[in-house]
Amino acid sequence: MNNFERGVAALQEGNLEDAANFLTKEIEENPTNTLAYVNFGQLLLSMGDVERACRFFEKALEIDPELAAAHYAVGTVYFEDGKFELAKKHFQHCVKLGMNDSDVHFMIGLCCVNNGEDRFALPFFQRAIELDDKDVDALFQYGLTLAKLEMLDEAKINLEKVLQLDELHADAHYNLGIIAMFNDQVTIAKDHFNKAIESQDDHMLAMHALKVIENKEVD
Repeated sequence: MNNFERGVAALQEGNLEDAANFLTKEIEENPTNTLAYVNFGQLLLSMGDVERACRFFEKALEIDPELAAAHYAVGTVYFEDGKFELAKKHFQHCVKLGMNDSDVHFMIGLCCVNNGEDRFALPFFQRAIELDDKDVDALFQYGLTLAKLEMLDEAKINLEKVLQLDELHADAHYNLGIIAMFNDQVTIAKDHFNKAIESQDDHMLAMHALKVIENKEVD
């Protein structure tokens, strides 16, 4: 293996010191290897050094403005910083450049949700699921967004798919409980709220929902 391959392998194994050494050597010997800059930036991100990481991502884009991996990395930094519109532009550029995996569509959907554009998020979550039908996060966000848009039947179907993959998903249980309440299915709602609390004992929303049901039953 060359220095770049050794650096990537060390990074994947969590051996950051070796990764830094190998990637530094690679950059010194091959200063136009854009992926070496991207991986070094990822290493710095894992250490919490966001500012320096961005410099490495920007260097990669300076060498190759159409490098999808660098755009994805920059998009992730913007997303974590709450700059969702800027993040979305970078993720969308990844798709234009041919990146077509579940994660990038999922991230575009999340950007839309955080921008208050729930309806625009739906096709991106849907595409993420098409590419990986076992992506629990994408399924949950798709179901949750459908519920927020009052498309309850479709929301229920997708949230139940989440539970097929992760029966202890507290938020899926909670939201299915809310849907059941809308449909006057109180027993089913209570069951989901109780399961949400069993999965996450500090699930305050589920506790509150159960309290509301109990108060109504007393009245």
